[in-house]
Amino acid sequence: VASSWLNRQHLRCNHSNPKSPTLTMYCNLNKGSKMQIKDMFPTPIGMFNYGNLSDKELEAINSLEMVRNQNNNTSLNQSVLDISALSGIKDFIEAALKTYLAETLSPSPNMTHYITQSWANLSEAEDYHHFHTHTNSIASGVFYVAVDREKDSITFSRQAKDIPFVHPVLFPDIERPTDYNTEEWDIPIDTGNLFMFPSTLVHGVKQINNRTSDRIS
Repeated sequence: VASSWLNRQHLRCNHSNPKSPTLTMYCNLNKGSKMQIKDMFPTPIGMFNYGNLSDKELEAINSLEMVRNQNNNTSLNQSVLDISALSGIKDFIEAALKTYLAETLSPSPNMTHYITQSWANLSEAEDYHHFHTHTNSIASGVFYVAVDREKDSITFSRQAKDIPFVHPVLFPDIERPTDYNTEEWDIPIDTGNLFMFPSTLVHGVKQINNRTSDRIS
């Protein structure tokens, strides 16, 4: 299969100008040339900013009934974006989702995306959110209502931590960090930030000691 693919690309190199970056790299690879690296299947993290929330939006979110989850608190309401007071945030997230999908997956115009669930998370002192993925969806997002910008972050992991039946990735001892050997990315967050990513990407929230304010997303 690999040989067949390369042969097809070779024919295209001879008869047309390749438009694909991967094809361009292959077509320009000459004997004795320096190694070229093509990043295959990159993982896109979409980052957006809503700005400050209104008093009406904050009141609606702070009035949600919360219950204890595994290591933090979650809202009983699993469709919080359907609350009328949060319509502005919902419009913002839907527009961001449309942009994210168009720039990454480029879905067919015949396909329509929609939000399946939306809930609130509340992390108090010593709380954290276990590493996990989201099933039965294509893209997931986290919108930040209240954070400590000096301490809070979201962590993305290449390994499936705490998920049964998934083997960890083996790595040698590392001399220096690169994009290829980093096991985790801790990305700082701020109020009004929205992060979108593939639902298959492992993510979580690490425990923060001495937290003085609640984190809401």
